Amino acid sequence: MFKTLGNLFGKLMATHVQLHASETCLECGSQLARDAGDNPLTAVWHCPNPDCPPQVLKRAALWASPEAMGIAGCDTALVTQLVNRGLVRDAAEFYRLKFAEIASLDGMDETKTRALWDAIAASKQREAWRVLFGLGIPNIGAAEAQALCKHVTTLEDLFAMGRERLLKLDGVTEVMARSVTHWYGDPVNRKLVKGLEKAGVNFKTKL
Repeated sequence: MFKTLGNLFGKLMATHVQLHASETCLECGSQLARDAGDNPLTAVWHCPNPDCPPQVLKRAALWASPEAMGIAGCDTALVTQLVNRGLVRDAAEFYRLKFAEIASLDGMDETKTRALWDAIAASKQREAWRVLFGLGIPNIGAAEAQALCKHVTTLEDLFAMGRERLLKLDGVTEVMARSVTHWYGDPVNRKLVKGLEKAGVNFKTKL
């Protein structure tokens, strides 16, 4: 089922590489880091900068992908254009795109522009678990997102629960609870969630 997403990510530039800690990211120049607790000899070093171009591209591609928000016509090439032109830096910015900005993209005519414009609008009504999955929270795949959404009425309720309350939910592991609370603890991510709410993206788990 998720083969398409795997192929999609396979086309994107890797953000995790086996390098020594002294190395810097070739894309943005940031010092590479490793996850806490990893063995220094076998750790996978990665760029910690969320604004690093490959990371921005990966998150935007995930959001638009069929497995997440399913924005028809928004393939890897189109997402790359949007990111490279500075039109989309996070998921919420898909919903702030102007018709003329879409029309200016390479390969777009009136028909394709209208189709993409409508597809972006239609994606606002996707199931809440797809929204949660599309956020790209570490360790929260499609199955985990669906499991989490079974226990709440809205995504706002989920993010407000905190680690201890999440752990009391059936099927929620320590890794899942820690990942959600850590992700939402970042002010940048909370701003993203508010931006999606303001855009009218569905947060209700029971429609």
